[in-house]
Amino acid sequence: MADHNAVRVVLRADPGLPLEIVRRIAETLPDDMRKRTAIPVEWEVDAGPGALTADEQVEAENLADVLVGQFPSGAYDVAVFVTDLPRRLGTQPILAEVSRAERIALLSLPALGWSQRPSRAGRGVVDLVKLVYDGTPPSFAREYTVRRADPEHRPEQRFVTPGLLGHLRLLSGMIRANRPWRLFTGLSKALAGVLATAAFAVVNATVWKIADALGPIRQAVLAVLAVAAVLAWLIIDHQLWERPDGVINRQRAKLYNAVTLATLLIGVLCLYAAVFVLTIVLVPVVLTSDALRSSLGHGAEWGFYLTMAWLTTSMGTAGGALGSGLEDESAVRDSAYEVRQRSRLEQQRKHNTS
Repeated sequence: MADHNAVRVVLRADPGLPLEIVRRIAETLPDDMRKRTAIPVEWEVDAGPGALTADEQVEAENLADVLVGQFPSGAYDVAVFVTDLPRRLGTQPILAEVSRAERIALLSLPALGWSQRPSRAGRGVVDLVKLVYDGTPPSFAREYTVRRADPEHRPEQRFVTPGLLGHLRLLSGMIRANRPWRLFTGLSKALAGVLATAAFAVVNATVWKIADALGPIRQAVLAVLAVAAVLAWLIIDHQLWERPDGVINRQRAKLYNAVTLATLLIGVLCLYAAVFVLTIVLVPVVLTSDALRSSLGHGAEWGFYLTMAWLTTSMGTAGGALGSGLEDESAVRDSAYEVRQRSRLEQQRKHNTS
């Protein structure tokens, strides 16, 4: 250790959201550690990027390889990695891994679930620093089961979440990491298809007549079909569905496919809601009672405007499906997945083609 009067904590994180969270944690970590320990030392924190290999089964003791070239041996007292890749022991989700011999710990953000991630991550990092430095059991140990690979030769601790709750928390955390609400903002051609189709529908007299005749059940069916068309086109055309081989890979493929489907569904629904809000504002402005009376034989009420906005949104979403087929595959993956998930998919593709 470099200085008996100072404890140097190295925080490393994957690029993107994990790095943002780690830099926020670094600002308050010295004060948090002073409150949590009576040891009269100064806490020094070094936060920065440090991408891990995209392997969910990598051992905690091998994380030291990421620090090679950044810090000479003994230049840090505790190192904590934060990743947005899911970590699993077999099929059980892992929240944290600790190797006190290497003075290294790892925190997997997806295992924290969807809500309160920055604050929960901050508490998790503080607990891991304490565990590595002086062996204090973390507060989250009550919620998780400790697994040791080999107590005699490899005494690393892994905090896993067995059962349905752990898998649901991991699934929601992985979806949250993808930030699905930003999906279509990165797909320019699909967005252009949505807006062009919606604009055509608003000014087309035939569409007015169809909207006037459709009931709510048929409108709902059209909405479901439009959303399903976008999902199917994105998944099939851009090969986002994973095909497994082996028991563990089959379980992993189910998890990643569920995350892909949920991510795209949330993204498409966010687009659908945004287009609906836009059209409900524009339709009354564009469609005057006089214009509608000449085509429909009656003026317009708010019920018609809502129906028209709903139909226009469904048509625009269907147009987005056609536009998404024109997108470059890398653009779709960049919009649908966070940085580390894209890295994992790229490595997997290279492995399958080699």
